[in-house]
Amino acid sequence: MCVHHNRVQVVFLMLSVLHESVLRFVSRHRRQNFQRVPILARFSLSERLIMLASLILAMLFLSPPGGSNGIFTPFGVSAQNMSTQSKRKKLSLHNANHESSIRNIVQASFKNDAISPLKPGNHTSNVAIIVSSSRYWFNYRHVTNALSIYQLLKRGGITDDKIILMLADDIPCNMRNPFRGKIFPRGAYGGFGEDLMEGVNIDYSGTDVTVDAFLRVLLGRHLDGEGGDSLGSHRRTLPKTDENTNVLVYLTGHGGDNFFKFQDGEELTSQDIASAFSQMHELKLYKELLFISDTCQAFTMADEIDVPNVFSVGSSLKGQNSYASHTDNEVGQTVIDRYSKVIKDFVDDAVTVTSRGNVHANKYGVGTIDNATITVMERLNLFDALVRIPTTHGDLGPNSKVGHTDMLCSRRMNQVPLAAFFAAPQAERERQVRQLDGVVTASLWMHDSPLIPPNDSIETKPSFYNQQCIAETESVL
Repeated sequence: MCVHHNRVQVVFLMLSVLHESVLRFVSRHRRQNFQRVPILARFSLSERLIMLASLILAMLFLSPPGGSNGIFTPFGVSAQNMSTQSKRKKLSLHNANHESSIRNIVQASFKNDAISPLKPGNHTSNVAIIVSSSRYWFNYRHVTNALSIYQLLKRGGITDDKIILMLADDIPCNMRNPFRGKIFPRGAYGGFGEDLMEGVNIDYSGTDVTVDAFLRVLLGRHLDGEGGDSLGSHRRTLPKTDENTNVLVYLTGHGGDNFFKFQDGEELTSQDIASAFSQMHELKLYKELLFISDTCQAFTMADEIDVPNVFSVGSSLKGQNSYASHTDNEVGQTVIDRYSKVIKDFVDDAVTVTSRGNVHANKYGVGTIDNATITVMERLNLFDALVRIPTTHGDLGPNSKVGHTDMLCSRRMNQVPLAAFFAAPQAERERQVRQLDGVVTASLWMHDSPLIPPNDSIETKPSFYNQQCIAETESVL
């Protein structure tokens, strides 16, 4: 109230100065004829400067930023609309262009869930195999690609016992990494950037990452001494899958026409992939399968697939490259590829927009189930998330396009929610939430109750892998 009263006083003071200038002008020139003299020329320079300053100050105080506390709202815009616009501007998004797409694709299409074309499916479990097949420090970005997908799965409630993570090189603990044990997808920011290694469990690393190991994991044919349920151990296998399991297979690294390189020493071919998927189909090891390849000429890896219910996506077509995104000066390397970056950025921005900017951290801590993320995944279809958005907002590089097919699938990609492969089934999510806080948190959306503020007191313990890396660093130092 006091602030408003002070503004009124300042405005009237400015107007009185303006009025005084006009009176002085009339008193001095009332008997002269100014018909041929321009209106501004009739005032002295000092009078013009005083009038201009008075008008500018009056407009600033009449229409302060945000509009809701001003005396008037200019241009016929209501105070409520201006307040909404102000709130939107305050949202911290990784890509400002995402906001309109989020409101048009994620929000507007699903105001009425009863008519939503997206169906969750009737699968009962999810598993995922994530592979970064490149060695050497300069392939830092491939590890980031893989960990970006891994962390999205964890936020979706898919636990480590249902994810096989293969990293061909120990990039996080590389001696040239200035931030040992950490991987930053957007930038280090002095070591305080988003760290994708939080809570990570690596199952296959170094020389254990081979074509043979990858295919045996897919088919559940492990060798003697492999397997077991111990998280953080090497050469672990997936739990037994069946015809009610949705499977995600993600590959990132270097490749070419119908091949994908493993550690520069061997190749996985499109025929190998097709044969493995064919055996999985015959053995009834999946209900639906999503195959994503992020490499040069990526979509050629799907050329030979001829079994039903396999959705295939490639970050580039035959003869095209898959490009790196940006370099971080502190890390000294390109930190992520463009295709994987836009998927991560769009989901993160969608969480920010749909939660009205109220969510800045996962309620349960890094690397655990996140209701706000799941809500977005339930309303974002595979085609938009993996094809349309990367093509529209991804700046994938010269002539690079995303390839995709759902030709032999019982439903189209635009009918399948991202949650079908990136989030655990509802029953599993409810069980996790009960374990975390004893309450089943309802799914949150546009008109639901406000989000529960994040619990900053929750501390995420370093994973077994991180502890080992830190210990090795301290011993070297």
